[in-house]
Amino acid sequence: MGMPRDLAAYMAQRSRAAAPQPVRSTQIGGGGRAPSQRFRVGGNQTGTVSAAETVVSAPASVPQEQPTQPAATTAVTQPVDFQSLLDQQAAQFETQISSLRFQAEETQRQQRESASQIITTRLADYGLESLGGFVSNLVFTEGVVDTNIIMGRLRATPEYKQRFAGNEQRRKAGLNVLSEGEYVALENSYRQLMRQSGLPTGFYDSNDDFTALIASDVSVGELSERVNQGYEAVMNADPEVVSEMRRLYNIGDGELAAYFLDPERATPTLLRQARSAQIAGTFVQQADMQLTQAQALQLEAAGVSPEQARAGAQAITGAQELFAALPGQTGEAISQEEQIAGVFGTSAAAQQRIRRRTRERQAEFEAGGGFAAQGSQVTGLT
Repeated sequence: MGMPRDLAAYMAQRSRAAAPQPVRSTQIGGGGRAPSQRFRVGGNQTGTVSAAETVVSAPASVPQEQPTQPAATTAVTQPVDFQSLLDQQAAQFETQISSLRFQAEETQRQQRESASQIITTRLADYGLESLGGFVSNLVFTEGVVDTNIIMGRLRATPEYKQRFAGNEQRRKAGLNVLSEGEYVALENSYRQLMRQSGLPTGFYDSNDDFTALIASDVSVGELSERVNQGYEAVMNADPEVVSEMRRLYNIGDGELAAYFLDPERATPTLLRQARSAQIAGTFVQQADMQLTQAQALQLEAAGVSPEQARAGAQAITGAQELFAALPGQTGEAISQEEQIAGVFGTSAAAQQRIRRRTRERQAEFEAGGGFAAQGSQVTGLT
């Protein structure tokens, strides 16, 4: 049933006339509603909630605490020691300078050692170890560490010019100059070819031997052709001479090729052996006689030429009857060694015996013109 009209009007008038109320709340932490809030139930308003209400007033403002100002103190001024500051700065500066100086000296030391090691290695490759002192003086005394400058100074030394003499000759001939590496590599190629070809040690295997080849721009292929020509010369040589060289001295094809390739560059021993083998070969051809090594070397040492060897061998062949012992007579035959020594004058005793044998035969054969002429012919060579 609805509210009486006079009561509703009264409540509205009271509401308008009521002064503003402070903010109210239910118990702190409770779930109440704001004061004077009315509830509508079934379209009607209920009365205000007043049970256990608590008036909550706005908190009073709390005055801010002012920071406590320190008590004023009287400052004491200390005098500044500028000299001490300057001394400290100077000491620090000197320390920095010393450190920088040490670093610079260490860098220079490493550069000098590096340059010296590089050039020393090159000198060993070039066979110029004797210039090690020259390089050390440049690096550690004069302070030169630029390898290009060092190499330029090295190239001006007499030792360097002698070592790479082929380059100077190439320059004069209008050929390009080889670098040190190219020069040494070409020498090594020459040397390897000689060894592989079986040529004897000492024959065209030194740096000086290769100077003329490099100066003449001889390639390894061209040198190989020349070596083959030496072997061809052996095959085309007098077979008796080649045979005697092998028989007397056990000389192989390599030594023979070296001799025929360049007789003037053959070793002195090989030259003597070759000349004595020519003499021995002539005896085989002209007298069917084999000389011993000692006999062949003796005639070579006496300066017997191939022509003289041929004439002597023919004379010995024609006087065999004179040298032989006659049947029924005492006396020994003149030996081959005495025949050779007597005919070529390498033994005075052998010459005397041949002459005495000639006179004996002349006496025995009064008409021995043949013996007389024969003896004269033989002794005439002496």
